[in-house]
Amino acid sequence: MKLNIHPHYEVLTSTKIEEVRDIITKFDKPNGIEIYDTKVLGLNGAPEISVRIYKKEGIIEKRPIIMDVHGGGFVAGNLDFDNNRATYLAMNIPAIVVSVDYRLSPENIFPAALEDCYAVWNWIYEIAEFLGGDKDRMGLFGTSAGGNLCAGLAFYVRDKGGPKISLNALNVPAIGLGPTLSAEQMRYGAPVLSGDNLSSAIKTYLGGFNGNRPSYYAVPNFADDFSGLPPTFVIVGEYDPLRDYGLEYVNHLLKDAVPCELYMMPRVGHGFDMINDAPMTKWIRDGLCMSFQREFKMI
Repeated sequence: MKLNIHPHYEVLTSTKIEEVRDIITKFDKPNGIEIYDTKVLGLNGAPEISVRIYKKEGIIEKRPIIMDVHGGGFVAGNLDFDNNRATYLAMNIPAIVVSVDYRLSPENIFPAALEDCYAVWNWIYEIAEFLGGDKDRMGLFGTSAGGNLCAGLAFYVRDKGGPKISLNALNVPAIGLGPTLSAEQMRYGAPVLSGDNLSSAIKTYLGGFNGNRPSYYAVPNFADDFSGLPPTFVIVGEYDPLRDYGLEYVNHLLKDAVPCELYMMPRVGHGFDMINDAPMTKWIRDGLCMSFQREFKMI
């Protein structure tokens, strides 16, 4: 099967991991934005969590707040991974963006990363006014493994309580397990992510499979009831092996009448928006900003 990959993204097909990491972390800080790091107390005595805060300068009124959760297959990634994504949201919504440096596997297995996200989500609500934000307009944005954590967090907040999620944006999320058509089609030659044993990332996150059905906080598509989840924005790539997990999640949401929108980006693979200057990256980021603005009642 020959993939007709969009030319802006062909560079990702043959690059090595180190080169992809360089693409992800390349960042030229634009004028007019304030960026600083701080620490948040972990949940139930867990270690402190590093966070990075992005704020557009020169805005006096309260702004909505978005918690950003990076990808990396649960085993990699840091605050530098999402500098470009977070800055775009902060500048163009505009919003205050708080990026989370959650604990990674295999040293810290489920639910460590999810609990870090839950701790930061509650901290944002408590400190919103100090940040210059509006605690009644808070959203989530997660990419790949970060999309899993945002989907799991939405269930966590629904079931256990927590600040309202105005919009949950899932970018090429890793939210399912098991064979799919997209995993089979994209086994070879797909950009960034391809090959056998795609479940290994989830397995590492869980600390291994033990014969029991994993929690839907860890594998969101395993939930039986999707009602009560927040409005959701889902991005999938046509050539992403994870594509069908995202489509499955959207079908679950529609069945339980959860407001949602789906964007399947043509001729691209997993993590396509790492190419910051490509037209489709800007197009979907602009659409994401407008959807956040809608749910934040800015337009």
